[in-house]
Amino acid sequence: MKFKMPKFPKLPKLPKLPKRPQLSALHPLPEVNLKRVNNIVVFFQKHKISVSASIFVIAVLFVLLVSRDYVMSKLGETPKVSGEDYYAAPSDSPLPAVVFPSPSTPSGVLGTSTYSPPSNNAPEAISTPFPTFAPLPTVMPVPTPAIVIPTTTNSSSGNNSSNPNCTTGSGVPNAWYSDVYPNPPITTNTGSITVIVDIRDCNKNLAPVSDTISVSLSSGDPNTLVNGNKLPTTVTTQNGEAKFSVSSQVSGSVTLVVQDTTGNFAVTDINNHNPTITFTNNASGNSNCTTASGVSNFWYSEVSPASPISANTGGAVTLTVNIKDCNKNNVSSDNLTFSQTSSDSSLTVNGHASPITVQAQNGVATFNVTSQNAGTDTFTIQDTTNNFTVTDANNHNPSIVFSGSSSTPTPTPSASPTTMPTGSPTPTPSPSNTPTPSPSATPTPT
Repeated sequence: MKFKMPKFPKLPKLPKLPKRPQLSALHPLPEVNLKRVNNIVVFFQKHKISVSASIFVIAVLFVLLVSRDYVMSKLGETPKVSGEDYYAAPSDSPLPAVVFPSPSTPSGVLGTSTYSPPSNNAPEAISTPFPTFAPLPTVMPVPTPAIVIPTTTNSSSGNNSSNPNCTTGSGVPNAWYSDVYPNPPITTNTGSITVIVDIRDCNKNLAPVSDTISVSLSSGDPNTLVNGNKLPTTVTTQNGEAKFSVSSQVSGSVTLVVQDTTGNFAVTDINNHNPTITFTNNASGNSNCTTASGVSNFWYSEVSPASPISANTGGAVTLTVNIKDCNKNNVSSDNLTFSQTSSDSSLTVNGHASPITVQAQNGVATFNVTSQNAGTDTFTIQDTTNNFTVTDANNHNPSIVFSGSSSTPTPTPSASPTTMPTGSPTPTPSPSNTPTPSPSATPTPT
């Protein structure tokens, strides 16, 4: 048995669903300007405002925001628009009132396929998905107080030493910090020492000047020398500093006066005293000879041979001078002046009339003395470099006794060189045949 299924009726076509109306594009959110907030945070950090103070300020701002209606009402109220209250500046303000549009609903029904424009031909309102709020009041930034840094520079002097005794400006020489070195006590056993003068300003820096420094003797050896010159003398600073050598042949203390003649003030040591230099005895330990090793001294300096010296008239006598220090060593190249104290006009020294000057070589000098007249001649030998007289071993000035007739007669002019006198038993010897006594033949005095 066949079973035939009945035909089902066709289902009616379903009506098409209306298309979903397109929503209007959302307006982008206004960009938040955080610069002012950042400036406030930086201000708090810069001025080290505490957290509690920051919270207090934030609370105050919050209260102002909450009560903005009250604050804004003080500025003046504008007419109500569409049920919302908007505010503007007072009527006397030159700025225009700001009025924002209110949200409106289209005349048609959202979600239906039919839409009819407003009947009053008014402009179509654009749907706004979010309500529009009145602008927030602008928070005025807290004014930054002007920071005035006090200056520590004295406008009249310009120094920063804070020393009321030193009031000159930077780079200006001043007596307060200017000193003489080495630090006291200053001693030397070599006969000389280097002294340094520093000219400083009130900042304790060497003043960049070329001042003239006067050095004079206050007490001590009158023959003290500075750079080989007798006192007083002057030296010049280079960039505020001067160095000079002080020497003395006498054991004892020498006190100097150092004056900055350019700046018109005295320069002292660190104890505010005039510098004093103590020259100690030499290594020989002789209390009569007090100069240092290597410095010529009269005590052991001698002329030999010892006087009186006997010589033949017309002969030559050699005098040897030794310049020695207190250790009995030949020293220096001093200048020696040999002068005659007698009135012998025929006397010559090294072939010249006296006085003559020679320079000692390694402390030794020689003088060859001749005279054609019989008699005693006396002499003075002076060390002009170190200002003392050289005597013999007996502490006497040298003297020579010439005796007998001259072995070299004065030649007599004749009419003919070949003419010889007659009747003379003894011929006159020729000068070429006359023996000349040598220095070694000079008799040695007893």
